Amino acid sequence: MPQFTIVSAILIIVLLWLSPSQSFAADRFYANQALQQQAPQAFALQPQSDAFLAPAYALTISHADRLVGLINQDKNVTEAIANWSDLTIDEQIPWLKKVFDLAVQSFGTQTPLLIIDNHSYPNKMVYFDFDVEKGGSGIVYLNPEKLAEEDPYASLAFLVHETRHSYQFQQALSGENDPISQGYLAAFNAQKQLKGFGFSDFLTLLNEYEAFQFGNYVIGQLTNWQVDMLNMGTFASQFNRQGQLKIDLQALSLNTSEQTLLEQYNELAQKQFNLRQQQ
Repeated sequence: MPQFTIVSAILIIVLLWLSPSQSFAADRFYANQALQQQAPQAFALQPQSDAFLAPAYALTISHADRLVGLINQDKNVTEAIANWSDLTIDEQIPWLKKVFDLAVQSFGTQTPLLIIDNHSYPNKMVYFDFDVEKGGSGIVYLNPEKLAEEDPYASLAFLVHETRHSYQFQQALSGENDPISQGYLAAFNAQKQLKGFGFSDFLTLLNEYEAFQFGNYVIGQLTNWQVDMLNMGTFASQFNRQGQLKIDLQALSLNTSEQTLLEQYNELAQKQFNLRQQQ
């Protein structure tokens, strides 16, 4: 099995799914300007990434609608998803593989390696493994034993999320000079190069920010917005029961005369921080 080197992407496991007893302090939750300014093109909260926000969101919705359309064409898959909470993780796995195939089909990209087991990367629940120098399509990994301990929809949400990273990674290395491709590339590089990520820092990296939006939107569409997973990204990547972003960075970016986008985000993120402390 090929091995890829990665530094910061593994932090997703540590930062996203802490148990209530492991809740972290505020200084590890909120976005840090000093850290983000080390690679400002990589973060959704920095003005250098303003050009990324609108086209990336439009692409997210377009691609998510395409995947949902493919899923809805398969009655067996839609029935499984409708009863997802009643399925054991072992019963979910065949359907996860089917959704994986549909996601790759919808992206029109090379297929990444998919690993679903408890032993290949035993200390990780999920992650996307990549190497910018080697390129390729990366590795999508899910640990069913660890996922079985989470919200029933976590397995499906993370499968979609991690597979989205493969699309992003291939787009980042495509050589295209548009804001989306360059934003993805900056984010993947920042994951390897920067240290000291907090929750909001890691999850507002452009690749994480967009992948969580993508995954949460797909789950929302498939469940009529009835599934709300508090830990699945920041509120900037989560949707409410009406299908609206809980924190809309595009809208906030138009009002930065008195506060920066990062400062506005940190104020609004207090609600998520408080809710996480109550878990």
